[in-house]
Amino acid sequence: PDSLSPEVALKAQDAMKLYIEHGVGKRKLEEIAAEKEKGETALVDRWQKMIQIYLQAQCHIISLLGYTPDDRGITLYTTHLQYALNLAPPEQSEQLRKSGRDTYRVVLEKAFSLPLTEEQALKGELSIVDARNIMHKVSMRMQEAEVLEKVATLCSVSVAMNNSPEAKQIDMMRKHTVVQEVMVKDVYLGGDPSIAEEHGFGKGEDGYVRFQCAMAEHQGDPLITQYVGTAMLKLLQSAGIDVEAMQALEAMQKK
Repeated sequence: PDSLSPEVALKAQDAMKLYIEHGVGKRKLEEIAAEKEKGETALVDRWQKMIQIYLQAQCHIISLLGYTPDDRGITLYTTHLQYALNLAPPEQSEQLRKSGRDTYRVVLEKAFSLPLTEEQALKGELSIVDARNIMHKVSMRMQEAEVLEKVATLCSVSVAMNNSPEAKQIDMMRKHTVVQEVMVKDVYLGGDPSIAEEHGFGKGEDGYVRFQCAMAEHQGDPLITQYVGTAMLKLLQSAGIDVEAMQALEAMQKK
């Protein structure tokens, strides 16, 4: 497809939500929730599975519109969706934004077995000022010396058995997982009180999930994106991940 109209984008968002609430996506997310109850799988592992299911659902829906069901198709669809958001009248643009936010919240709710939609409705949305202040604090925590040093130490030993592209990819995936684990345990949930607890989201895993649910309201804010992007770049560099090489590889895979 060369473009995406706001009307079609809204129908795609509705289909995505239907797939998550009542289709195969629901069953897969409930399996993750069951893993949580058993306490056998780490949060980061379950979070990665959740994102994978979310992306699979996106691939399924966008393929019906003619997009390829892969990273390349998702990238093109996202570009067209952003363009549709920019062109749509304010009311329709806001409807699109909220639809995407709500679908993501349903994914979180089902994967972690928490009444997030109900809780969020009772609490109301975070203001943009509060969201920016909180995420600025998160970005500062991400760049603290002890956090960067921990990532560097954990990633210092390579697990690659040889210099093949496959081995290097496995090693890079491991480093990404380390970064995610440090983000959860040391950035969001570290300290007494943790950032999540300090701002009323609660302790532990549930506090982290509630934090992410609340922040979904402002996920497209350019200032928050800048805060997190700058800090994440430093974390990835500490992990020994060649960001430029990674971006070049991703660009090649999308061609």
